Amino acid sequence: MLLKIKEFADFCEVSVRALHLYDRLNLLTPAEVNKSNGYRYYDSGQLKELNTIISFKKLGFSLADIKDMKAEGYSMDSVKRKLQEKKVENDRSIHILSYNNENIDSMLAHLKAEPEKETAEGEAVSISRIYCLENEKLEHDFSDILWL
Repeated sequence: MLLKIKEFADFCEVSVRALHLYDRLNLLTPAEVNKSNGYRYYDSGQLKELNTIISFKKLGFSLADIKDMKAEGYSMDSVKRKLQEKKVENDRSIHILSYNNENIDSMLAHLKAEPEKETAEGEAVSISRIYCLENEKLEHDFSDILWL
């Protein structure tokens, strides 16, 4: 049984716009396109493929990455490689965010210890200089983070 694009989108809880994009990128092409009116139709067999796309998107993969995996037939090797790459990318992000939180905590502690000054903007500028621009350790740590 064929479903119009809107019916398929509603059933799968995705937007029609997303299905148009997936079609344009050759990630998920309609089972049939009516030549006279351009209506796109999908069949129930395409649910699995759409769920695969959605699952990879939820893990943070780009559509280009998903397209690469699809081009390789979602082979075990290509999926495993992409998952490992994504894990390394996530670990880098976690490390950077953790480092940023440490700096935020330091800045908050500094603000808490200092009596309020008349110009908050001036204080913010001096704190940012202390913790970002004049800190040699920051530059060293940041270069380490970039080269993980």
